[in-house]
Amino acid sequence: MDNTITAVSGWALPPKWFAEEVAGAFPGSRVQIIYPETPERPEEAEILLCRYPADLYIGYSLGSLWLLKYKHLLPDTCIKALLAPILSFLEKDGLGGTTAETQLKHLSRSLKQGSDQSIAIKNFFLYCDLPFSEKMIEEIPDRDILLRGLEFLLTCKAEGKDAKNFLSIVGENDIFIDGGVLREHIPDLDIIQGVGHAPGNLLRHLANRLKR
Repeated sequence: MDNTITAVSGWALPPKWFAEEVAGAFPGSRVQIIYPETPERPEEAEILLCRYPADLYIGYSLGSLWLLKYKHLLPDTCIKALLAPILSFLEKDGLGGTTAETQLKHLSRSLKQGSDQSIAIKNFFLYCDLPFSEKMIEEIPDRDILLRGLEFLLTCKAEGKDAKNFLSIVGENDIFIDGGVLREHIPDLDIIQGVGHAPGNLLRHLANRLKR
């Protein structure tokens, strides 16, 4: 198994919790977590990917779109994987995303206007079952970082061909991604039965696949 893993987090996840999820699926590996604070900035991507070199790079949810955007910065010899891959988060683009643009803009407004960001976060995660305990919401990155992440999901798109050299895995019950539509763009997409958007089962499936 690869010794060093750099995993790029999804939106609004506590980095420590995400690190524990990755470590649980890859025991004995050195795990490094990237949470892009300004995901649209290539300068930040260059710094982070230079700081956290790895044998295996994993992009989860928003982190998958970020890895696709900056794939040219990854070493040729590494293994690359996308979990809950996003080519576009928005349903209107026809790339597998299931979220209406109005929903994403509403979430952004809720974050901007509310005095307590945890309420908006809880409402968001109600759709996919909060994957971590509510007390960990305080460890989620701050409001400005979350808003920049939503803007990235609103505006950034990738193409299926960008995922050509990645292992791509999605759960059939992922509420944010239509696996059937996504497979039209990523023919080698692995759709896992009985699995949703949360990273745990996707990580374990990836670990098992890499053992083959």
